[in-house]
Amino acid sequence: MSTESTTMEIVEVAPADPRLVPLVGALRAELDARYPEEIDFEHPVVKRAARFLLVLAGGAAIACCAVQPLDGGEAELKRMYVDPAWRGRGVARRLMPEAERLAAHTGASVFKLETGVRQPDAIAVYERAGFTRIPNYPPYDRWDLSVCYAKRL
Repeated sequence: MSTESTTMEIVEVAPADPRLVPLVGALRAELDARYPEEIDFEHPVVKRAARFLLVLAGGAAIACCAVQPLDGGEAELKRMYVDPAWRGRGVARRLMPEAERLAAHTGASVFKLETGVRQPDAIAVYERAGFTRIPNYPPYDRWDLSVCYAKRL
């Protein structure tokens, strides 16, 4: 199945949208497999104020992300995930500008994110989207496998 022959749409959904559950679960499983090391902090939770984007292809949920407003004119990208069957087809490249627009709409002038050193594909997506490496921010400043990025909106 190619993205050219399948209609893709990006929609904002409620955090409780059941179509997010398998995507976020698959993301957690993938991250746990890539990073089996113990961490000395709780995985940050997505706050109630977060807004979710869902990518649908032919009606099926294939990717998601959350934009979490933060204090000080910042927002954070959370839960970015593309189903492995859809990777390499430009899905993340289409999702990132929508996430940036949503972050700007929340009033953010800076959009930041955390990923990991064992996710070179994700790092490439973020760098292609214009994000630059920044010092790791809390709680990720306590974990050597984290890599943080930011972009002015």
